Amino acid sequence: MTSVADLAEKTEQYWKDGFTVLPGLYGSDEIAAFRSECERLWNLDGLDDDLNLRTEFRRGPDGTYAFDRLDPVLDISPKLTEAATSPALMDALATILGGSAELLKCKLIRKEPGVNGYAAHQDFLYWKWLDTDPDLLCTVVVNLYPSDERSGGIAFYRGSHQQLIPGPPENPEGDCDPNQLDVSSIQVPALEAGDVLVFHSLTPHFSGRNDSEVPRTVLLPSYSVTDDSRLYQKYYKREIVRRCKEMVGFERYFARNENL
Repeated sequence: MTSVADLAEKTEQYWKDGFTVLPGLYGSDEIAAFRSECERLWNLDGLDDDLNLRTEFRRGPDGTYAFDRLDPVLDISPKLTEAATSPALMDALATILGGSAELLKCKLIRKEPGVNGYAAHQDFLYWKWLDTDPDLLCTVVVNLYPSDERSGGIAFYRGSHQQLIPGPPENPEGDCDPNQLDVSSIQVPALEAGDVLVFHSLTPHFSGRNDSEVPRTVLLPSYSVTDDSRLYQKYYKREIVRRCKEMVGFERYFARNENL
């Protein structure tokens, strides 16, 4: 359990660097139960359907598509809902953010060995429609296995969370241009199972390829300081419409049918 003094230090680090680590927030028994639940979810019937809006795929090392995530996940997993709403986590977030937080979204990501990571981006770019202060929004990484740079852990540009950073010249409204960021500020926290990362909605971050021998599995809930208890439902109602309209998540379907 994180002490009051430790949490004060973690809060200071969060606002200074744009992220912090809460070590050992979940015990070994909890982590074992979460791991078991993830295996159950990963083997549910229908998740590999090309048209399942809940699942997404990424190119694997052999060029084929690898099952990458479940988003949303909490509505099919009471056990992971416990993880995302743990009193210890919610109390820590209230201290760090300076107010009571509500769930915004939650996804489960499993990066198989050899699968690439994600380019540099800031979460707030995708949440501007919420019309809220970015200081009130954060993402949490519940680490279910040891994680470091080799396994494709998240890398942060430390201290670069003051504003939205424009995209490259060819797409200034897109994800932040890494050329405008200080590479010397990059940090990849080494984490143990049960550790929790908390990062600001404006903190630029990316991840590399998983060069380890085992999948890297994390639960990624995001939160907002708000009195709107229906925020999670509103987010996914909008998200379903967006995915259908923009054909998000249908890449594998199109690839399989492009020659028909």
